[in-house]
Amino acid sequence: MMIYKDGPEGIRGVLYLTALVLFLGYQTINVFVPNADMIVAARILAAGFYSAVIYVYAPHAWEAVRRPKPEGADFLVVGIVLSFLSHLGQTVYAIVYRLAEAPKWLLNAEVVAPIVLLSMLAATLHVCAPGLIQGEVPRRQRIVFGVWVGLAVLLVGAVLATRPDIGPVIERARPWIGDFWRTGAMPGAVPTGPPPA
Repeated sequence: MMIYKDGPEGIRGVLYLTALVLFLGYQTINVFVPNADMIVAARILAAGFYSAVIYVYAPHAWEAVRRPKPEGADFLVVGIVLSFLSHLGQTVYAIVYRLAEAPKWLLNAEVVAPIVLLSMLAATLHVCAPGLIQGEVPRRQRIVFGVWVGLAVLLVGAVLATRPDIGPVIERARPWIGDFWRTGAMPGAVPTGPPPA
């Protein structure tokens, strides 16, 4: 089959076929099913995908963590597992949040931050993996990583200091991102057309 070829054609084949199946499947069902149900269904399906990745890579990640002299690929394997553990945790949390009818206390529960922090560990391992980009981690790459983290720290400070109200902007975006098929999942949906001025 085309998706099992080696090289870039194989990668593109997997991406094209998977994207096509997911997009067509989602849109076909979305015409008839409310958005709230579709989002829960998509998250449950995503949790299955993430669990499969964790199942496949976890034994290799465990070996990599225990290896006295890890190789560059070991960093990536552990990073993949941590990243998908974070994705899985966030996805399960989002499912629970929706099914519990969005209690405000659950949105701000202590468990959220550690789940997100896992993805930061994964990102660090991905950027710091030695020997994978032309035999080394280029200095420029480490500098870029530091710059992005520094910018994120500044943004955290700005957001916490100003507490911006983005509600009006989000409301203006509703016609564009709200409910394409008008399946009734979003009470008070704005009619189609350009966003209000």
